[in-house]
Amino acid sequence: MTSPQKKYVLDSYAVLCYLQDEPGADIMASLLEKAQQKEIELYMTWVNCGEVYYRVRREYGRGEAGKIVELLEQWPLKMISADKNFCLAAAAIKAENVLAYADAFAIAAVLMTKGTLVTGDPEIQKASEKEGFELLWLE
Repeated sequence: MTSPQKKYVLDSYAVLCYLQDEPGADIMASLLEKAQQKEIELYMTWVNCGEVYYRVRREYGRGEAGKIVELLEQWPLKMISADKNFCLAAAAIKAENVLAYADAFAIAAVLMTKGTLVTGDPEIQKASEKEGFELLWLE
């Protein structure tokens, strides 16, 4: 009997870190390779994908932002949609923590999947202590 695969949730910080080849990009590259080989499972919410989109669009324009979404759709990611229950779970996390609303969706996803959140965002680090989830810190 095989053990369940380790699960990781990517926030926008993790994706942008990789795309901009910042410190921690090597960790992201390793996770993407392991997910491609089906050694782990990677998740991301559409809300966090939207955050990547708006940041890229703001800096590089609509065309580049569209290409990034197409790229993310090719990655070995399981995308999580935000239905009523998921939105309310994220809202409850936001109500109890000082962080961006999109970050609350990443936290809701990590709590739902019982995975590890991949980030370098200090606001999420503070929330991890309060909410009790694992982090894979990018640096």
